[in-house]
Amino acid sequence: SSDDVVNPTNATTRYVDNSESDIVYQISMSKSTKKGDDVVTIGVHELVLNEKCPVFDDDNCEKVFVSVEFLDYPAEYLETPYALVKGEPNTKYSFDFQTECSVRDQPKKQQLAELVEPRSSGEIKFVVVAEPPEDQPSLDCVDIGVATVNAKQLLHNQTDHINKSIDVYGMDDQTKVVGQMNVTVSIVQALNKVTRQGQNVRRIQS
Repeated sequence: SSDDVVNPTNATTRYVDNSESDIVYQISMSKSTKKGDDVVTIGVHELVLNEKCPVFDDDNCEKVFVSVEFLDYPAEYLETPYALVKGEPNTKYSFDFQTECSVRDQPKKQQLAELVEPRSSGEIKFVVVAEPPEDQPSLDCVDIGVATVNAKQLLHNQTDHINKSIDVYGMDDQTKVVGQMNVTVSIVQALNKVTRQGQNVRRIQS
């Protein structure tokens, strides 16, 4: 529903810096009326892929974008709004994508609580996806790398992950670092709220 994701309310401005044509910027400004403990902010700011990334050896991969796996949100809600031409190794891709996900309703609260339970990995995944050329409609997008932020660790440390870089690992070999991604995950307030509520429920039941 439209209440789930708070998208920018102002017009989005896109422009290309002609001095560095491999970098595309997007400036988004959003205003949220939701309480901080009812939203999780997720952002994908920058991406750099190195020469070990297989995208540079595949002519069927023309552009790259990032898709975030968080709770049961559909992929289209949490992927960068456009794909960028892959360029050369160590190109800096600037997405400047950030959105707020509502965790106000009970199903989302339950999913958020489950994210930090002992049996959960706690991982929020940022998947790098390669897009085929437009003149090859029969080809599918390919996942080429993944970076993760661990919600359990953020909760334990009581610290959000704001504009920090994380390693991107290859999909075929997750010991191989194929790049770096600068992301935001602001989730601690929301996690504190659902864990407090869970503790209260357990006390009442006992």
